[in-house]
Amino acid sequence: MMDEEFQMPKGMNGAEEQLQFLSWKQLVEGFMSSTEPFSFDTITDFDDHIAKSIPNYHLLNDSVRDLATFYAKENFSIVDLGCSTGKLLESIPFEGAKLGIDISDNLLPDSHDNVEFVRKDLRAFKNLRGVGATPSLVLSLFTLQFLPLADRPNILSLIYDELAEGGAFIWAEKVHEESGELERVMNSAYYDFKLLHFSASEMMKKERDLRPIMQTNSSTRNLIMAENAGFTIGTMFWKFYNFEAWLFVK
Repeated sequence: MMDEEFQMPKGMNGAEEQLQFLSWKQLVEGFMSSTEPFSFDTITDFDDHIAKSIPNYHLLNDSVRDLATFYAKENFSIVDLGCSTGKLLESIPFEGAKLGIDISDNLLPDSHDNVEFVRKDLRAFKNLRGVGATPSLVLSLFTLQFLPLADRPNILSLIYDELAEGGAFIWAEKVHEESGELERVMNSAYYDFKLLHFSASEMMKKERDLRPIMQTNSSTRNLIMAENAGFTIGTMFWKFYNFEAWLFVK
């Protein structure tokens, strides 16, 4: 049925036209036949998946570890909001208390040594001192984009209020461009990257699955939210296509 329905139109002889049609056909077939939705509660090999989904993700992790050495202070703690498997938090060179928070049982590891992992919805937190120490560094990497826009200002305000004076907040998000032309270019380049690791049908399936659970903001809007929370010192230190990371200092 599918082969009969999606035949290449007559007169489409150019190689580029044929490639575009075949890509479109694969996307539609994947969209119509996919049954199992993407979920953090069932995904396997999450760290490998995220590395294949975000360009230069390993460089972002390296940068976070380097920046952490400036703000991971004795008698304070590091908090990772949406820590997933906790591997980045565990890899930060710091002997003090570390707190990782995530809502997914599938991803969250067991607590050990100086690292405590807590399964909880970020919106339910009233403080970030679960390990008994004021955080001098708070991380949020590609986490707030999965929360309703209305809830994000409260979480950013909590981060600012709980953070030690002179402490840092590292915030990474997928964003969208305010210019339609730049959004088209960034998205197209990003899809070219993802095609190195995923099929067109896999890409379309995930795009559809993420629609009800992820809402991106523009870089400008995120910056306004950070400023409204109290942050007045900040800089973007990593960006690739429609992904970016900021360092804010209290």
